Amino acid sequence: MNNVRYNKTIENEIAARKTAHSRAAAEHLRSLAEKHPDIKAHLDEIGELTVELADKVIQNPDEADSITGIARGMIEKKNAELKTMLADAGLPEDYLDPKPQCPVCGDTGYKDGELCSCIKRVLIEKRFKGAGLNPSQTFENFRHDLEMDPRDRRFLENIYAFCVNYADSFPNNELPDILLMGKPGVGKTFLLNAIGDRVLKRGGSVFRITSNRLVSSVMDSIRGVSEAPDLFVPDLLILDDLGTEPMIPNVTVETLLSVICERQDANKPTLIATNKSAENIDDEYGDRILSRIFSPQRVKVIEMNTPVIRFMKT
Repeated sequence: MNNVRYNKTIENEIAARKTAHSRAAAEHLRSLAEKHPDIKAHLDEIGELTVELADKVIQNPDEADSITGIARGMIEKKNAELKTMLADAGLPEDYLDPKPQCPVCGDTGYKDGELCSCIKRVLIEKRFKGAGLNPSQTFENFRHDLEMDPRDRRFLENIYAFCVNYADSFPNNELPDILLMGKPGVGKTFLLNAIGDRVLKRGGSVFRITSNRLVSSVMDSIRGVSEAPDLFVPDLLILDDLGTEPMIPNVTVETLLSVICERQDANKPTLIATNKSAENIDDEYGDRILSRIFSPQRVKVIEMNTPVIRFMKT
C-alpha cells in the first residue's frame, strides 16, 4: 500500500468513526425528544445556559474568572440533575456520551503520537484481507496429551507455557522476538498462530505470512502485478516456514534481511518458524541474517526436538 493510499485509508477510517459518533448522538437525541421530552428539554436548558454564560464572559472580560466559577457550579448542578433524570428513565448515565469503537485511542487513530493498533488492524484487513492466522490454531485447542513420552510432554508443556506468557505479556516481553526451530509437524506453526490469536484478541495488530508468499509478493511487485506487503505496519509479524521460499538472487536474502532488520531496528517484535538448522541458515542466507535471528539481546531461540504429532482437538 503506497503512502497516498495508506494515509487515505487512515483518514477515511477516522472520518467514518466520527460520522458514526455523530449519527449515534443524533439518534439518541431524537429518541429522547420522542420518548423523554422532559430530558430533552433539560438538555436544551444546559445548552442555552452554556451559551448565555459564554456571552457574559465575552461582554465582561474583567469578571471572567468569577463568571466562570459560577457557571461551572450551575452546569455541574444541571448535569447532576440530568444523570438523575436518565436513571429514572432507565437509561445509563453515559447514555449521551460518545461510545468509541476503540477504547485505547478513543477513535482518534493515535495513541501517544503513534498509530493505534485498531487502525493498523484496519490497514492489514484492507491490504491482506485478514491477519493470515488459522482461527482453529489457538492455545485452547493445543493438545499436550497427544505426546506420549512423559519427558517430551514436559518439554512441550514448558514451550507452551512460554508462548502463553509471551502472548499475555505482549508487547512488554524481555526478548521481543522468537525463533522456533524444528522438523515439520512438531507444532511450530500452531504455537505461532496461537500467539498471534491471543495478541490479536488483546488488541494488538498481527500479520502472519510465509516466507514463500513474502518472496512471491516481492517478485509480483517487481513485475508490476501487485504491491509488496508493508510488513512494518503490524505490531506483531509472524514469518512462517523460513526456508521454503525460492532462493532468487538479489531478492530472497535481501528481502528477508530488510524485513528483519527494519523491524528489529524499530523494536517491533517478529516471530519466525523454520525447519532449518543454524548451520543451514548460515550456509543459505549468510551471517547477516544468522546474527539477526539468533541475537541473544532480542531473540528467544527455541529448538523443538519433540516427535511429530498432531495438536488439533478431534
